[in-house]
Amino acid sequence: MAIPPREQLETAKIIAGPFSLYSNSFEVEFLEPPPTLHATVLMKATYIYGPKSLLGKSHGQSPPLHLHFAQSESFFVSSGLLGTTTTWDNVDKAFTPADGVQEFPPWMPHRFWPHPEAKEDTTIYVWAHPDQVQQPMDWLFFLNLLRYISDVDEGKAKLDPFYIMTVQHASATALVWFPRQKWLGPLRWWVPWKIQGGFAAVGKMFGYKALLEKYTPKEEWENYLRAKRA
Repeated sequence: MAIPPREQLETAKIIAGPFSLYSNSFEVEFLEPPPTLHATVLMKATYIYGPKSLLGKSHGQSPPLHLHFAQSESFFVSSGLLGTTTTWDNVDKAFTPADGVQEFPPWMPHRFWPHPEAKEDTTIYVWAHPDQVQQPMDWLFFLNLLRYISDVDEGKAKLDPFYIMTVQHASATALVWFPRQKWLGPLRWWVPWKIQGGFAAVGKMFGYKALLEKYTPKEEWENYLRAKRA
């Protein structure tokens, strides 16, 4: 993967945003990925320094440990201090701008979180690649998921497992349970994947979609409906 100069990422055209989420403790913009990234999404995300950033792994925008089957997630820290948990050994690491570009390849368990020892806003650029996959993570996927979970975190919406499972299943993403229990082998992702698939199948029967009209720009929503009917 050819990484364009950092300046090219930081000056990429804004597609949507910025969106202020999680009680103004997290901000995200969606950018147009440079062609050399072969990416389906490029995000500029910022954990705002303050009381909520001290929550670390308990922050609302700290997803549970998960993996992607088809795409990598790459990132670099533009400012601040980012915490991650990766691999089946559940290893915690902290990253700064000096660490450069990092990649979580397919099948690697991972999660992001605001490091509680950060002394300033933490801004990261994140992208999903490659782009030639059947179930890509795109900006509409992240926009819907982030805005929905933010509303749940702020008490504006109730957590609906059928929607969460539907949107995750559509992006070839699975949760990871008991990662350090090596004797479980692939059951650590296979069981949650199958449970997720069951919820998603039932959800679709009741009309659930991977996107919600409430969180999707009008033109994109209409395009999505036309594609579903095709």
